[in-house]
Amino acid sequence: MKILLVCAGGFSTTMMMEAMKKVVKQSQKLAEKDYPMEAIGVDKLDRYLQEYDVILVGPQLSHKYDYIKEEADKLQKPTVLLTSDIYGAMDGATVMKQALIAYRKNKLAQ
Repeated sequence: MKILLVCAGGFSTTMMMEAMKKVVKQSQKLAEKDYPMEAIGVDKLDRYLQEYDVILVGPQLSHKYDYIKEEADKLQKPTVLLTSDIYGAMDGATVMKQALIAYRKNKLAQ
């Protein structure tokens, strides 16, 4: 499951991505090779959207979420708008769970 994190410039999502990678690395059930991740700025979204399975959107882009979701829906890619609380705490475990749930729900719906 390839995970794409999107924020205004890609900087804060890089920190979240590192927190998520740490969770995967410490997990006995998840393997790092199964969860490649990348963090980008929203201006690069069109170039990356097709390559990823789940799109995670930073809370600072809540005003653009409808557009991002619409573009992802065209490709049947699930999206998650991260909350400020979880994002601010850099809670990689919760965000990883949200990504897994969104991916599974999307697969079941297809």
